Amino acid sequence: MRLVADDLVAAGYGVAAPLLPGHGTHIEHMTSAGWREWVRASAEAADDVIGSGARLHVGGLSMGGLLGILLATAFDFASLTTINAPLRTSDPRIHLSMLVHGSARVVAEPEREHPPGFAADYDHGYRDSPVGSVGDLYLLMRAARKALPKISAPTLVIQSRVDQTVHPKSGSMIYDRAGSAFKRLVWLEESSHVATLDTERHRVSSEMIRHIQDADRLRT
Repeated sequence: MRLVADDLVAAGYGVAAPLLPGHGTHIEHMTSAGWREWVRASAEAADDVIGSGARLHVGGLSMGGLLGILLATAFDFASLTTINAPLRTSDPRIHLSMLVHGSARVVAEPEREHPPGFAADYDHGYRDSPVGSVGDLYLLMRAARKALPKISAPTLVIQSRVDQTVHPKSGSMIYDRAGSAFKRLVWLEESSHVATLDTERHRVSSEMIRHIQDADRLRT
């Protein structure tokens, strides 16, 4: 999220980017963290910003988008942006994930090849897959589906058409089910799942900035 954050700062906004438990350290740490810890850390970060008196515009990539959806029903968000948030994944086996929920097993994945123009120096995601954590993701997906009709914050949905991780239909599902009176769906034609680092990353930023400005005008 760093490059998008830099674009937002350049546009005059303050940015808080919490590091979720289990992320950005070592993959074994992911096996001891779950959806409760991720929701709690996100809620604490949201509470800090709102407690400071600032308006809170929330944006999340992938699972971060699901967390944003859930918290939008509990906090007074000025706006919400989801980026390739999964209501459906491209792997149907996720429906079986609860059978291995809590497993400490880690599956080795092949080295990823980044497309031309991808900001690989900022890609700090784990290469391998913690099997047990997929169940936590699945629980967040189910909870987000139920929460969407309760959202009232202006909502921007950004979805990559060629996303190989999240089924692109997720974007339409979030847009259609969100209860927001003001909502918009933006399709990316070239970006992979991690659109915040791909060739259209500056479009992601510009769409977010436009959305934030529109939402602020709605509140004034």
